[in-house]
Amino acid sequence: CGACTQACSHKALTMQPDKEGFLYPILDEEKCIQCGLCDVICPMISESHQENMNPEGFAYLVTTKDRNLTLNSATVGLCTYLSKDCIQDNGVSFGVVLNESEWKANHVCADSASMIEKMRNSKYLQSETKNTYSEVKSLLNDKKNVLYIGTPCQIAGLKKYLVKPSENLLTVDVVCHGVPSPKIYQKHLRELAQEAGEPVVQVNFRDKAKG
Repeated sequence: CGACTQACSHKALTMQPDKEGFLYPILDEEKCIQCGLCDVICPMISESHQENMNPEGFAYLVTTKDRNLTLNSATVGLCTYLSKDCIQDNGVSFGVVLNESEWKANHVCADSASMIEKMRNSKYLQSETKNTYSEVKSLLNDKKNVLYIGTPCQIAGLKKYLVKPSENLLTVDVVCHGVPSPKIYQKHLRELAQEAGEPVVQVNFRDKAKG
């Protein structure tokens, strides 16, 4: 999730790709002062807080009457609705976009409708959170409403990074079944471009052109 790299003020940790291209935190021992903060922040090492768990187990089934929104979203466009609502309420929304130069996924902050459009649709890739956790903390300190959309591990990392819960923060956990090897994905894009004789101009993981 990258929470440890964002929490380390000495920059002793960086997210580096492994042999398959998955990002993992790598420690620079010369910069490390052995403070142990990264272990405290990591949701995989330390136990996550459960204060936000709902013991009643209520759930809501959501759909939309907006046919255009449904067709242009991976499912029904719920995250688009939530993002627009948050921005209209003097807030911002964090979601994932595809970097069109490398077609890699990373989290960004959106404060406009045009930016929300770029965050739409599912991306079956490991997204890089970069410094978005620290951005969220700063915005919450300024009393801004913040929506953060990510996989369960990324949301857990964000909450551990923030330490204290905030009434101004709404998080959305996207159900995650794991993602493919980033290197195989990039190899696939190169092969498609080679076959077509032109560069890739769009990537859609759940195209609805045929239904």
